This record gives sequence, C-alpha cells and structure tokens, in this order.
Amino acid sequence: HSYVLTNGLKVLLVPEPSQPKVTVRVLYRVGSRHEGAGETGMAHLLEHMLFKGSPRHRDVLTELTQHGAESNAETDSDATVYYETLVSTPENLRFALDLEADRMTAARLEKSDLSKEFSVVRNELELSENSPSDILQQRLLHAAFIWHGYGRDTIGSRSDIEHVPIERLRLFYRQYYQPDNAVLIVAGSIELDATLRLIASLFGRLPRPQRRLLPTYTVEQVQDGERE
Repeated sequence: HSYVLTNGLKVLLVPEPSQPKVTVRVLYRVGSRHEGAGETGMAHLLEHMLFKGSPRHRDVLTELTQHGAESNAETDSDATVYYETLVSTPENLRFALDLEADRMTAARLEKSDLSKEFSVVRNELELSENSPSDILQQRLLHAAFIWHGYGRDTIGSRSDIEHVPIERLRLFYRQYYQPDNAVLIVAGSIELDATLRLIASLFGRLPRPQRRLLPTYTVEQVQDGERE
C-alpha cells in the first residue's frame, strides 16, 4: 500500500500478519554519487553520525538495545538506508517511527561527535585498503567511470574524511535529509489504518523544505578503448 504525505514523504506499508516482527526502514535518495569536491565519503560519514542522537532520542544505540531491535544502516552510490526490526508491539512500532522521524531533520551533528567518529570510519577505510576484493572493485569503478559519481568509492578519501568541517556536513544533511527525499517502508505484523495514522502524526508535522533538489546531470563519456 503506497501513500504520499503532503510534505512529500513516500510511504510503503506491507502488512504481513504471519510475521511476529515489524521492520521500519527509511531510504534517503542520497549516496556517494551526490558528493561534490572535498565531500567524498560524506554520505557514509553522515550515516554514522545519525546514531549520535536527536532531541527526543539522546542515546540511540542504548534505546535500540532496550527495545531488542536488530538495526543497521548502509550507504551506497545512490542511497542511504536505516532500519530497525523489532517484535511487533504498538510501543515498539511507535518507538521506531518516532526515532526515524526525529532524526530525519533534527539529528545532533556536533563537532565533538564527529571527532570521535573519525576513528571508526578511518578503521573501515583501512580495512578496505587491506582487502584485495575491495581494491579490485575500486579500480574497476575508477576505470569504468572517469567523470560520473559512480566512479568514486563510497568510503571516500582519507583527506576528505579527516578534514571535513562540521558546517559542511550539516549543509549536506539539511539538503538531502528531508521528507521529500525519503521513502518510509513499514513491513510485518501491522494494522494498516492505525499505522498510517501514527506515521501521519509523527512524520506529517515535518515541513516540506523550500529548496528544490536538482538532478545530477554528468554523463559519462564514451570509453576510447580497452583497458587491462
């Protein structure tokens, strides 16, 4: 069942009564291909920062553990996704939806948290640098796409990750983390009408942003020969 709220948020509800659990998943249409000069790795870094808290959820990881949630997030070239899977109860569903609604536009992006998260992302970068399969994939992408954002690695460059100003990360967040650039999916043991009302109350109060997202327009040039 698909819906669109007045603020532009797209909602997909998938009732499955045989499931004892419910999954709440939010997809933002922003990934590494949307990054500009000096911003490589920013979409992935922002993914990490959204676990640092928001006004109504100051300690995201602790709250997820307390609710017995299986949760994670991932970033690729086109999108960033967050999800929680919990035992399906009205309280758990409200918690997961409220968490995602709160951090959609009000995540805490502080310089002190960013400094701490550098080491985590840097560790992922170093793991990738020591993985033959990751290196092969990176070099294939760089060879296949010279100009398009698909040729950039999602993890980004070490220098951009270590030197990005918090102000620039906040601008990137405000640009793309908005209801009109997101898809909310709720699947599992849910009651359709009640879930839609809850979503409308939590996400419907988020204003539609004034800015207009322009589509990316870089067209990859025709390759001029074989590469080995």
